[in-house]
Amino acid sequence: MSESSSEEPHSHRYISVPRAVQLIPKSFNGNPLELREFIQNVEATYEVVDPADYSLLLKFVCAKIGGEAKTELLSRTHLDTWEQVKAVLEENYSVRRTLDYYAHRAFTSKQSQAETISQWGARMDTVCGDLQRAARKHMEDLAWTDQKREGGGDIIDLFIRACFIQGLHDDRIKTMVKAKGNVNTPMAQLVEVALEEESAIKSERFRKNFSEKGQFGHQGIRNVPRRPNEPREVRVATVKCYRCKKLGHVSRNCSEQVPPSVDLGRVTGNHGSRNRSGNGQRGCLGNRW
Repeated sequence: MSESSSEEPHSHRYISVPRAVQLIPKSFNGNPLELREFIQNVEATYEVVDPADYSLLLKFVCAKIGGEAKTELLSRTHLDTWEQVKAVLEENYSVRRTLDYYAHRAFTSKQSQAETISQWGARMDTVCGDLQRAARKHMEDLAWTDQKREGGGDIIDLFIRACFIQGLHDDRIKTMVKAKGNVNTPMAQLVEVALEEESAIKSERFRKNFSEKGQFGHQGIRNVPRRPNEPREVRVATVKCYRCKKLGHVSRNCSEQVPPSVDLGRVTGNHGSRNRSGNGQRGCLGNRW
């Protein structure tokens, strides 16, 4: 009784092989650019399958390999584990790029104008992840000691943080990140500072746009917000005359006569519309209506 109860939680950690294979959505047919994604999917599948079912899972994985890659596997013998199959695939289809390539790629990466800080951070995470893997492989090939590897890893981390800061598009965000942190600040903290400043900039722009649209809500022509690319005909058609209350013109171009009962001081905004000599009623510019 106790033995079965102890095995039950263990069995709940895994899923069946046919269900786990669904984590491999695409087959691999020998395209080097797709090898890394295929390997990551397969290794994720192995993590959710009971080790007792690894031999069955390997058959499903090999069924996901086709084309030239399938022919290459069939020409080999004693491929009993996924590690052996993975080694054959990497030997024949892995994109071999140097450490200098990945370092140059990270150094020249820049945040685009339409890219948010979150998107920029995710892209740099991918780029710099490739750089870190290439650096570790380079250290292994040179048989570096643990002390030298640790020092080399620290240098790579400093380089990555510098590339993130330098690649920021907005100068204000870049300045703020440099002020609140530096290349020794953890990467997660640099991203958080950049996100806070991006949020502050968006809030300021929203408040500015809101105040510009609402400040002149009842002052004639100013209550119509102008768009940079809006045709002049459209802008004129939406202008409202505050004398006749019609659209398409302003009061100084209004052709309608002012009724005698209308208070011209209120219409024109000039409460001293009657001149001292009493010669009729004049507008705000001194012209007789």
